[in-house]
Amino acid sequence: MLKYTSLKEKDIEYLTFILRNGMVTAKQIMLKFQEPNIHRVYRRLRKLEGKNYLKHEMIAHKVGVYLGTIEARNLTNVSATVPTKASIYTMQHDLLLTDLVLYYEFQALKQGVEFKYRTEREIRHSMIGQGDNQSKLRAYNDNRDRIPDAVFFFKSAEGKVTTTWVELELNKKERKRYDEKFKLLDAMLSSERTEDQPYPYDQVIYFADDVKIHNVINQAKQRFINASKISVRKIPSVILEERWEEVMPSGHGEEPGAISAN
Repeated sequence: MLKYTSLKEKDIEYLTFILRNGMVTAKQIMLKFQEPNIHRVYRRLRKLEGKNYLKHEMIAHKVGVYLGTIEARNLTNVSATVPTKASIYTMQHDLLLTDLVLYYEFQALKQGVEFKYRTEREIRHSMIGQGDNQSKLRAYNDNRDRIPDAVFFFKSAEGKVTTTWVELELNKKERKRYDEKFKLLDAMLSSERTEDQPYPYDQVIYFADDVKIHNVINQAKQRFINASKISVRKIPSVILEERWEEVMPSGHGEEPGAISAN
């Protein structure tokens, strides 16, 4: 119990998770905190929504998502941008990214690998900084290609950390767009670190299900020095088919494949 407030430690953990990831579902919260049932999650969410720390939105009359508020960010001091609304595309993109985070967290727990991550919202907040909305928008537009969808950190048993630039690709872009992007990524992968990038990256992983996206990425990367450090993978079927019991630490399904940092 936190002193001087009716909030509990778990309330702060819920808010932190939601703020870091932008928007999440009640099911994702249940998985993240391994709650015994969804009803316990809904009770806590309703309490936080009633205190104006959360907003609940229904997307396309089907998917319910929870978004943090400015009040929640002020309370928790989470350094992340706060979404003002949820569209079908941003919902699909954000939720699938959170699914990827959960997937790798669960694999890491099972296999004794340390896994950490930073979201696009956290990185954007740190790179854009303070100022009025117009100056922040200008800073975002100037830096948007240098902001990944997420960064995954895998730490091996020997202590080596592999820093991974993560992109989730839901729609195929024009070939010219990939050429421009890979030119930037190739330079980042070649240098240890520059002032305008927060991390030295070891590899880039694109997640996509469309075979056309796989083909254009594999073709576009070949002309660059660091082509071997850029890969494209299918979104794990565990995520798409909701087979979380196979990767949950307490699950009894098949053992997942080893986490590959390469």
